[in-house]
Amino acid sequence: MKREVLPLATRYVAMLVYDHVASVDVCGPLEPFGVANFLTGRPLYRPITVSVDGRPVEVAGSFLRIEPTCSCENLPKNLDLLLVAGGPGCFAASENEEITGWIRKLEPRCDRMGSVCTGSTVLLASGVTDGHRIATHWLEAMRLEADENIAGQVDSDAIFVNSGKFWTSAGMLAGIDLALALIEEDHGRQLALDVARFMVLVLRRQSGQTQFSTHLMADATEDARIRRVQLYIWENPGLDYSIGKLASYAAMSERSLERRFKEVTNTTIFRYIEDVRLNVARRLLETSDLPIQAIATKSGFGTAKTLRRAFARRLGVAPSDYRANFGMVRVDGEDVASVVGEIRMDLESVILGKSVW
Repeated sequence: MKREVLPLATRYVAMLVYDHVASVDVCGPLEPFGVANFLTGRPLYRPITVSVDGRPVEVAGSFLRIEPTCSCENLPKNLDLLLVAGGPGCFAASENEEITGWIRKLEPRCDRMGSVCTGSTVLLASGVTDGHRIATHWLEAMRLEADENIAGQVDSDAIFVNSGKFWTSAGMLAGIDLALALIEEDHGRQLALDVARFMVLVLRRQSGQTQFSTHLMADATEDARIRRVQLYIWENPGLDYSIGKLASYAAMSERSLERRFKEVTNTTIFRYIEDVRLNVARRLLETSDLPIQAIATKSGFGTAKTLRRAFARRLGVAPSDYRANFGMVRVDGEDVASVVGEIRMDLESVILGKSVW
């Protein structure tokens, strides 16, 4: 039976830009909304960019300029969503009273509001998110957590956070994860899955920023010897480690390695090894259908029993439950999201070039 296509109001999705925004923070999160229009052949969203005065802004790196759709003054009366882009210019923007003033003025007109990456810094400066949890880039989270006035608001591990009307994402491409979550909330999981697949993306990365920040912090560690050890562990999660072997690899004494590693990373070596193995296992559970024993082997836990114990102790769930919640969802070989009634891809129109963007 053919599904009834109901009329839907177009949702206005606006991205606030300013000089030296990161171009990917602007275009990345807006793209899924355009793809949703394209795949369904329906104008579900109207993505727009906006600057305070409507004038073009230069992106970080100065390799292009963004000409906004309109100024803040000329925005539609009611917005479904207003996001603040991030980028190196966020610090100057957070001190610009005209920008923060417009955020405060627009907040009552927005059904939802939020930020991408370090756009959270501008959003925080406006005061509209007081009392709400926010996500941001893991490096910016480290800076914000040093401020006792707002440290409690920052979720340093989340890919994105929904707190009331506020939706905020972690660094850069995490803005796309945020957009997919919003599409899922608006139109169901099937359309979000269709958009993710079309863009060759995973619908959800549930492991949090730790899977990225722990690894990347190895590059940021000022002690080259500790950095070598961190990267070695990441590249070889399945090895049987001992302090003696790692100390030899770092050309340090065992005592010096343990003391210095804790100073630099604020964790112990064996806790770090388990963190790495957990992140590898979580990623495999999210993105593959490998048996639990195979995942235990690949991630360095060795046995399924050891893997289950680590998950229970650290995450409070069994690996099988984690996969059921965050993995590729299927029922009897079919995607759960194929449930009748949800908006989904109009494949025929896409193929025949009759869709819209």
